[in-house]
Amino acid sequence: MVDKNDAPDVQGAKKNKGPMIAVIAVVVLVALGGVFALTGKGSTQNSEKMNEIAPASADASKAADNKVIEEGNPVVAVINGEEIHRSDVFNFIVTLPEQVRQMPLQTLFPLALEQVINNHVVTSKADTANLDNDPEVSTLASQAKEQIVRNVYVDRQIDEQITQKRLLKAYEDLLNQIGDVQETKARHILVEDETKAKELIVKLDGGADFETLAKENSTGPTSENGGELGWFAKAEMVPEFAEAAFALEPGTYTKEPVKTQFGWHVIKAEERRTRPEPEFEVVKPQLEAKLRQEVLAELIAGWQKEAKIEKFDINGEAVKN
Repeated sequence: MVDKNDAPDVQGAKKNKGPMIAVIAVVVLVALGGVFALTGKGSTQNSEKMNEIAPASADASKAADNKVIEEGNPVVAVINGEEIHRSDVFNFIVTLPEQVRQMPLQTLFPLALEQVINNHVVTSKADTANLDNDPEVSTLASQAKEQIVRNVYVDRQIDEQITQKRLLKAYEDLLNQIGDVQETKARHILVEDETKAKELIVKLDGGADFETLAKENSTGPTSENGGELGWFAKAEMVPEFAEAAFALEPGTYTKEPVKTQFGWHVIKAEERRTRPEPEFEVVKPQLEAKLRQEVLAELIAGWQKEAKIEKFDINGEAVKN
């Protein structure tokens, strides 16, 4: 796709962010390092989430080494005689950030297992230090409890406000905001000079197949599928390309080469349509996340109005509201 945001890949292949996300995920997992709270051996507190990570049957998934992931809860490590089960690792994984949990299981599992082992080793060492009643530990525990209580309270208050009615209203607002977006489905042939593009147009005028010419002559990844760009809106292309593509009637091609910063294009419009509305269930998570932020702001504003608040500057002087 000639996406103005994806240069220089003029032919629409979106930048592959997968490897970068995987690298970031590994860095996050390692950077979080330190000491995570290790759930108890064989704990089932997150068992309802485990199916999101581990396949329920032997046919559901295979690891990289082609070993079938079997049912059960096998021992995956033994530390000083104490067994670590697969469920311990799964329980740890569900506590990780979402972007980390999206890593392939065969990649994530050994990293998570290593961290569970580290947690267990450090916890064992810390237990020998008798820090349960240490003042610093007590202070940090109190602060953590305060934060947890605050978060649980706020989450529950927000949950009460996120109704189906409000979500549907947000969905309606989204559709109104999007409006009717016209899309074109097109193919193109990209070459380096105008003369070559004109030669291709002459061949098309003589009855040559556009898809075949694209496969034989176009540069870039879309040449493999005959120059197919898929559906795109006008704003998603560089201006010169967009103007030419949307000026064509479906089934026709440009009679003159179209120049962009990427080269010379011969464009064929195949279909035109109004972009389909996004389905409610597809955008519901994003709508809910946005609503939660809005509701939080509303709640905080309301709670501040209820409270008697006096503000002072850095020198303790009264601040006028």
